Amino acid sequence: MSDPLNQRLLFLAGLLVAVAALGSVLSPSFLQASTVGYLLQYVPVLGVLGLAQTLVMLSGGPGIDLSIGAIMSLVGLAIAAMFGAGVPLLLACLLGLGLGTILGAVNAVLVCVLGVPSLMGTLATFFAYSGLALALTGGAPIGGIPDWFGTLAQGRLIGVPIHVWAVFIPLAIALHVLLSHTRTGSHIYAAGNDERAAFLSGVAVWRLRFGLYCLSGAIAGLAAIMTLSWFQAARPDAGEGMELLSVTIAVLGGAHIFGGIGRISGTVLAILIITTLQVALQLANISQAWQLAAIGILLIGSVVADNAVGDRLRARARRA
Repeated sequence: MSDPLNQRLLFLAGLLVAVAALGSVLSPSFLQASTVGYLLQYVPVLGVLGLAQTLVMLSGGPGIDLSIGAIMSLVGLAIAAMFGAGVPLLLACLLGLGLGTILGAVNAVLVCVLGVPSLMGTLATFFAYSGLALALTGGAPIGGIPDWFGTLAQGRLIGVPIHVWAVFIPLAIALHVLLSHTRTGSHIYAAGNDERAAFLSGVAVWRLRFGLYCLSGAIAGLAAIMTLSWFQAARPDAGEGMELLSVTIAVLGGAHIFGGIGRISGTVLAILIITTLQVALQLANISQAWQLAAIGILLIGSVVADNAVGDRLRARARRA
């Protein structure tokens, strides 16, 4: 267990147990079996956004996507509007994924082509996409989604929501394989660790990051589809706050804020920690403001821990 990344995973597993113990103290109903299904209902939407944020951060730059929640909102509205206009719902979902990719490509152009810092570029598109969602709807949701479409997020298989089996787990496995067993994954880590060295080794760094921003947009579109299935309506504020939660998950999971270090397994554990904490505080009737404060404390702790071990990990990666 000398590998700091393995130590990080062990720490996250212990933290998950501690958060669950805290939940059982705060609310006796937390220990009921029904809580597991309730908790897992929240995991896929926030989870896929955390996975997308992890990819963007791993490629370095430093990279971040603050528009991911706004893309989710805008894509959900677009799918609902297309369905309302007569487009078959499944075709509208495919077009929605394409729209998410395009919105991600706008981020990619700003960051990778025009050289705008990712924090500023994606913050600008966050405001643009959020404003567009509000302007087009006047703040009103778009309903009319058929009942059969709710099966994806409301249905259960062995007590677990279907979108956990159908979307979250396959995506997490696919990204783990991508990062751990493919040349593209090696290039992502290389670009995050030392951009110049990666470039001199033949890695097309800007093209790699461009593709990851597009992929992040497509995954936000996937989150929009799950949200649409869950609520059977599209809301202009559906993704509000998701961007910061996804950053919290990525950093807590061990993704270094300057790239090159992190694992999908750590992100998955961080998703479970954040979701468990949120559900525990909700069951204890603790206000939304205190829930945000608790998550903020977790983020501060994760950044401090990240800085404490990040330099050591980065030096090890350069020697490898």
